[in-house]
Amino acid sequence: MGMHPLHEAAMRLADIGFSRPRSKTKDLVGLLLCHGARAWRSSQSRAVIRISARTPIGHAAVKIRLQ
Repeated sequence: MGMHPLHEAAMRLADIGFSRPRSKTKDLVGLLLCHGARAWRSSQSRAVIRISARTPIGHAAVKIRLQ
């Protein structure tokens, strides 16, 4: 599993400060938008998706399960 979203945002802010001194505003806005979206997704409940396709005689043609 990845880093905590707040820790990852802090690390990116630290990297921005040292790498490119003049493009900070655009990078910061993008970083904050990305962080907000990531934090929102991580606060949502998990979803379970099941897809099954059957042949005309009833056999499973395709089974996909994402958890």
